[in-house]
Amino acid sequence: MILAALLFALGATSARYTASDMNVFVLVFWTNLWMFILMCGAVSFSRPVGGIATKRLPQHLLRSGFTYGALLTYFYALAQIPFANAVILQSMGPLFVPVLAFIVFRRLSDRYVWLGVAISFAGVTMIIQPGQVGMSIGDASAVLAALGGAAAALVIWSLSTTEPPDRQMFYFSLFALILSAIPLPWTWQWPDMKQLMQIVLVATFTIVGQFFYAKAFSTAAGDKVITWSYMSIVFAAFVGFVAWGEPILAATAGGAVLVVGGAHLATRERKVTRPQEHQVE
Repeated sequence: MILAALLFALGATSARYTASDMNVFVLVFWTNLWMFILMCGAVSFSRPVGGIATKRLPQHLLRSGFTYGALLTYFYALAQIPFANAVILQSMGPLFVPVLAFIVFRRLSDRYVWLGVAISFAGVTMIIQPGQVGMSIGDASAVLAALGGAAAALVIWSLSTTEPPDRQMFYFSLFALILSAIPLPWTWQWPDMKQLMQIVLVATFTIVGQFFYAKAFSTAAGDKVITWSYMSIVFAAFVGFVAWGEPILAATAGGAVLVVGGAHLATRERKVTRPQEHQVE
């Protein structure tokens, strides 16, 4: 999950450069196109256990729909608000996961999850300092991305009971590509060579990050391991400092410590319990 968080932060960096001068619908389409090409190559050279045949197409489509919406709103936020703030708000997804797990799976997370999430959220609050900024459209878009990501995480958690990560990635890239093609008649734009290179980077970081993201859910309880995705905030703060000179304040450093501490607490007494009896229909 930590590696996935790093890759997502790097993908967001590339998307930030591209989203400034490209329509967000087109950017998401080209990103999904390259992710699908990469996944076709991957499954050709190393086929998933059991191949790509699946009995859970509706769940794969649902996961892709949630992730497509999350990418769309996230890329828009990256173009509208400071880089670190966009990543921070989008990374609030772990806050929603235990709540959604209770609603959908009727699974009540243990006290370590709730306490760890609360501590990590306190760290997020220290980093973003919400009292200093209002809720803009870009901020709201990033929060919607977090909610969509949390819903997708719940579906991934369910899929991981039967579907290996590479099979999940194949169907995710296929359905996400189909969904992102719908608005193209109204938004089409050819990328130039510089944009194309950035899009390839976004796609590569995103698809590999999604692989490790799904891998994490296949090896540990989702409501526990998801808290480590907060590490993307720490990585984003560093990238924002290096790439755009966004300052790392004392509050940012303190918040990062709380983020890591909360994530570590949430994984205490970890039990590899997967919701075998629960499937998102």
